[in-house]
Amino acid sequence: MATIAEALAIAFDHHESGRLAEAEILYGRILDADPHQASALHLLGVLYGQTDRPKLAAALFVGAIGLVPDNPGLRYDLARVRLILEDGEGAVAALRRALALQPDHAAALFQLALACRGVGRHDESLLTLERLLTLQPDSLEARYLADRAVEREGRALLERGEAGRAVARLTRPVAEAVGVPILTAHAAALYRDGRTGEAARLLRGILAVLPAEPLALCNLSLGRFDGGDAAAAERLARRARGLAPQEAETHAKLGLALAAQGRRAEAVTAARAALACDPAHAPSLSNLGALSTQLEEHDRALRLADRALRLAPDLGEALVVRGDALVHLDRPRDAEEAFRGALRVAPHLVVAHWNLAHLLLRQGDYAAGWAEFEWRWRSEALAGQRRPFRQPLWDGTDLTGRTILVHAEQGLGDTIQFVRFLDAVLRAGPARVYLEAHGPLLSLLEGNTDPARVTVIPRAFDFPGVGGLPDTDVQIPLMSLAGLFCPSLDAIPARVPYLRPDPRRAATWGERLADGQPTGGRGLRVGLVWAGNPSFHGDAQRSPRLAGLRPVLDVPGVRVFGLQKGPGREDLEGMDLPPSFTDLGPQIADVADTAAIMANLDLVISSCTGPAHLAGALGVPVWVVLPHPPDWRWLMEREDSPWYPTARLFRQTRSGDWSGPAAAVARALRRLVDGLKG
Repeated sequence: MATIAEALAIAFDHHESGRLAEAEILYGRILDADPHQASALHLLGVLYGQTDRPKLAAALFVGAIGLVPDNPGLRYDLARVRLILEDGEGAVAALRRALALQPDHAAALFQLALACRGVGRHDESLLTLERLLTLQPDSLEARYLADRAVEREGRALLERGEAGRAVARLTRPVAEAVGVPILTAHAAALYRDGRTGEAARLLRGILAVLPAEPLALCNLSLGRFDGGDAAAAERLARRARGLAPQEAETHAKLGLALAAQGRRAEAVTAARAALACDPAHAPSLSNLGALSTQLEEHDRALRLADRALRLAPDLGEALVVRGDALVHLDRPRDAEEAFRGALRVAPHLVVAHWNLAHLLLRQGDYAAGWAEFEWRWRSEALAGQRRPFRQPLWDGTDLTGRTILVHAEQGLGDTIQFVRFLDAVLRAGPARVYLEAHGPLLSLLEGNTDPARVTVIPRAFDFPGVGGLPDTDVQIPLMSLAGLFCPSLDAIPARVPYLRPDPRRAATWGERLADGQPTGGRGLRVGLVWAGNPSFHGDAQRSPRLAGLRPVLDVPGVRVFGLQKGPGREDLEGMDLPPSFTDLGPQIADVADTAAIMANLDLVISSCTGPAHLAGALGVPVWVVLPHPPDWRWLMEREDSPWYPTARLFRQTRSGDWSGPAAAVARALRRLVDGLKG
C-alpha cells in the first residue's frame, strides 16, 4: 500500500495534468487517513478554487494555516478566494500577513494593491504599488495601476483645492511621470482663469519637492512673465532649458522673457531653437509671429500665426498674434474676430482683452470698449501700476456725504484727457473728492479745481502699501470714469477749455516770447513736441523725433518754439536748426509752465503724447501727427477728434514712415501763414 507521501505525489500529478476528478478523490482519501495533512488541505483548497467552490476552498485554507501558520503561499491563496467571495477586508488581512512572512512576494503585492483599492484604501494601494515597482520596475501593469491611482487621487485633491496634499501625492517617485504633468496642467489652467497667485504657489510647491523639474520651472517662468517681471522669467526659463535643452517648451518660454525685455534678436534665436527641437511646436511659431509684428513684418506675422493655428486651432496666443497682424494690415473686422476667437478658447487671456479693448475704442464702440478696457489692470503693460486698495471701487451711485479717491494712472496725457470727467463725479452728490495726480501736473490741476470740494494730492506710488493716501469711502481709477459716463462718442464732454493756465504765468511767458520782437511779434507762433516717454510701450512707433518733423522748421513766416522736455532733447544735438527755432525746454519747470506758454501760441504741433492733450484741453489749436495704426483715442481715418474740438490729425499711411505726415503738416502750415498774410 502506498504511503501518504506517495499518494500525495500521485494526486498532485493528476492535478497538474488536468485530471481534477481523480486528484480530488485522492486528496479526499489522504485527508480521511490524516485530517491534519496540511499539503493535502492546501492543494484540495486550490482545486476547489479552480472548480468554482470558493467557500470550501477558503475553509480548507484556514485549516491548513492553522497547521502551518508561517506559509506565505497559503495566506496568498486564501486572499485570492476571499476576493472571489467579495470579502475585501479579509483579503487585505491575508495579504498583509503573507507579505509580513515574505516581503518580496510580488504577486501578493499586486493583489494587495488591488484589494486595497477595492475597499477604498487608496493611500495603501499606491504605497503597495510603489513597493512592487521597486522589486519589478519594468512591470507595465503595476505602473499603469499606479499612474491611474495617482491621477485619480491627484485630480480629486486638486478639485477640492487641496494643492499641498496633491503635490505630496503626485511628486512621489513612482508618481512623477503622470503627477508632474497633472500638476503643471492644473497650474496652467489656474493662470488661464486669472488665479495667478494660486498657480504660482502650486508650482513653487512642486519645485520644493522637485527643484530640477523643468516643466514646473517653465510654467513658473510664464507666471513671472505675466506678472511683469521678465528678468525673473528669464532666469527660470534658463534653468529649465539647462535641465531639458531637448524640450521645445523651455526654449519657447525663454524667448517670451527675452522679447518682453526688448531683446528681439535673442528672442528670435530662442524661438528658432524651440522649432529645431519640435518643428510643429505651435507656441514657438506664434512667438515668432509676435516678434515679426514688433519688427513691422505684419504679412509674415500673419503667416506664422496661421501656421500655428493649423497645428493648434485653440491656441489663444496665436489668435492674438493673428489679430495684431490684421490690425496693422487695416483689416479691423477680421482682427476683432481673431481677438474674440482667442477669448472663446481662453476667456481669461489678458492680452486678448487688452487688444480687443483698444480695437473697439479705436472703432468708436465705447459701450463694449470700456468694459474690455477694465482688463488693463491684469495686463503686462500696466504690471508696474497695479495697486491694492482697501476701499471698494465706486460704481457711479450717489456720493452724498461720502469721500472718494480718484487716482490718476498711466501717463500725463491720460490724466489730462480724462480729468474732464471730474465734473461728473462732483455732480454725483455733495462729496469730498481727492484727486491723486502726477507731480508735474499738481500745480496746473490745483489751479483748475475748487479747493472747497476737491483736494489735489501727489500720487502715492510706494509699493506694496498705499500709505499716505487719505481714508476715503470709495475709489476709482481716473480712466474708469469713462466707463461710467461715456457710453458713446456723442457722450464725450468735449467743451473746451476745461483747463486754463495760471494768468500770471501766462502773462510772464507772453513777455518772454515777445522779448526782442517788434510790437505784435513776428511770424506765426508754433510750439513743437516730437517725442514721448520712451518707457511707454510703443513709443518708438508714435514718436517721429525731431528729424521726422524737420520739414516744419523750414516753413517761412513761422517762429517755432521747442517744448520738448526730457527724453527726445538729445535730438537737438548736431541738428542744423534755423534762426526761427527757439528751444524753451530748459526753462519749463512743469506742466503749468507748458500750459502758460501754449496760451501765448497760435498753434501746437505734437506727436501723440502729453502736450497734445494739454493743448486740446486748453482749447489751443493743435495738430497731432499719428502713427499707423494710431492709439485708440484718435479713432480711425478721421482728421478731427471728438475729444478735442481744436485738434487736427495727420496720420501715417504706412507704419514707420513719417515723411507723409510731416509733408502734410508743412503744407498746411504754409497755407495757414499765407492765409494770415492775405
